[in-house]
Amino acid sequence: MPKVTISTIADAAGVSKATVSRYLNGHFERMSSETKQKIAAVIKQFDYYPNRQASSLKSSRTHLIGVVAADISNIYSTLLIKGINEVARTDHNQIMIGDAGDRLEQEREVLQLLLSQNVDGIILQPQSADPAAYQFITAANTPMVMVDRLTQPLSWPTVTSTDYRSSFELAQHVVAKYNEIAVFSNPIQLASPRSLRYQAFVDAAAEKGAHVILVETTGTRMAPLADYWRTHKEQHPAIFSTNGRLLMAVLQWLQDNAIQYPKQVGICGYDDWDWASLAGPGISSVAQHPTAIGAVAMHQLMAQIDGETLPALDQQVPATVNIRHSL
Repeated sequence: MPKVTISTIADAAGVSKATVSRYLNGHFERMSSETKQKIAAVIKQFDYYPNRQASSLKSSRTHLIGVVAADISNIYSTLLIKGINEVARTDHNQIMIGDAGDRLEQEREVLQLLLSQNVDGIILQPQSADPAAYQFITAANTPMVMVDRLTQPLSWPTVTSTDYRSSFELAQHVVAKYNEIAVFSNPIQLASPRSLRYQAFVDAAAEKGAHVILVETTGTRMAPLADYWRTHKEQHPAIFSTNGRLLMAVLQWLQDNAIQYPKQVGICGYDDWDWASLAGPGISSVAQHPTAIGAVAMHQLMAQIDGETLPALDQQVPATVNIRHSL
């Protein structure tokens, strides 16, 4: 059988080679749904993979597993990878780790590199909520599991924490004592856990008639929170940080500014590495167990690699809510 190339796919789909190349690289801008469906159907028909015939690609296992973290410097990523690796090595798999650097373009480059290395499957903490951004992985017939963040709609098996439920439980404790609450977060529209955690506080506050304000920042910049504090400190507010790095940054900022908690302000948030019990009087927090999330995701990926078809469902690993003396 003649070698299948991009030209073969383009001719069969009735499009240009450039259009096929854009599809394979995940660049769907100004590409109609009809064109995408047509290219996907032809790729499936020819069992095609860029630069390789899919038959040779899938004829043997490489025991390489691609893992792409949103930000490798985050301790969440470290613990997630630990859980993935603990399960991966039971079947003699080796993980290849990529860092998206919180950038969609960098994430795509890393994913393309992993595909070029003939990985058996991919575990991804996605930058985009749009499944179309990852159709090139499906086109490569590569199994994938998403972790931590949701796409809309769900298109792959996904493993997350109980973001809304656990945040709501924590929020109920907060609104029992505080009428003014700041949710301190990186931009919530960029990651589903942030929006779910914020919404949980909004809903819990509504039941009690408390007021919630969203204070967004980039990185760990404290200027937006400092601005909030100047105008709300007399109301004795509570601050909820939506991730562990922000929670640590808030505690450092409170110390630097001689602001006492819980005397002047309540403090709580997400804690991914079990340090919150050691800070001051103990910080009320949610521990979401990324090592367990990684392990579940790897089990799901191995099942797919072995030929099992898994539904595109969100499996939630229960988080732990720890109420301490910071509220």
